[in-house]
Amino acid sequence: MPQPEAHSTVGAPPEKLTLGGKQMPENLVALFPQLFCSCGSLFFAIVIAIFGVLLFRSASQRQRLQTVLAKLPLQSIATLKPGQGLVRLKGIISQVPEPVPPSLDVAVLRVVLREKEVGEEERMMDRVQARPFLLDDGTGTILVDPTGLDRSLLGEGTVPEPEDRAAALQAVGLPPSLGGLVQVWALQTGQEVTVVGTVQNRGDQMVIAKAQGQPLIISPGDISDLLAQTAKQSTSACVWGIALALIILGLLTVSGILLLRVFLTLSHL
Repeated sequence: MPQPEAHSTVGAPPEKLTLGGKQMPENLVALFPQLFCSCGSLFFAIVIAIFGVLLFRSASQRQRLQTVLAKLPLQSIATLKPGQGLVRLKGIISQVPEPVPPSLDVAVLRVVLREKEVGEEERMMDRVQARPFLLDDGTGTILVDPTGLDRSLLGEGTVPEPEDRAAALQAVGLPPSLGGLVQVWALQTGQEVTVVGTVQNRGDQMVIAKAQGQPLIISPGDISDLLAQTAKQSTSACVWGIALALIILGLLTVSGILLLRVFLTLSHL
């Protein structure tokens, strides 16, 4: 009895893609990966551009702040008047009526925790606790309300000792059992600080506090240290902004080349 012939599929050409029942040209199908890569490059360029704009904006703000600080004269507390506006003072934290617990003398406490689990991205938590304090410059005292202060100008952070680590985390509302690297910034009684803020009236008392659109800075040391910090931050933001700009230029170049190849191929179909 004759056997049916076996039909071999070895070496058979692959099925061609169809669109609306019609076969699509192979060179048109080959354009899809290029078009996808071009759109992907354009998307990432837009995302990076957003971060770049934020960085350049931050650098511009720091440069303006540096200009304001450089032109702001040092004043004494005894000469302050209500409604005087933005002033720069230098003195000693003489008293903290209600310090950051559990400490007895801390007016401002910033804690940054960087925690990274195996196989996961680094997580950063940045917390600040601040309490009003009295500033004494030898000519008088004035109450300073640190609410809304610039947390990036608190000087250099330190890594606490193991016995102080849990207390620092607890003071800013973080579980003391958290792992990771901890950095602490603390301003306390007896410390010399430079204060830049606005003179305001609260009842029958003058205070230094943050006003809308104006900086509030409480920084250890002198104005030279403060200007160095702002210059460093401005330079860092500019460098990162330039690096992102170069990455954006590269992505746009790749996207443009791929799109040009797609259009040239389509024009020859």
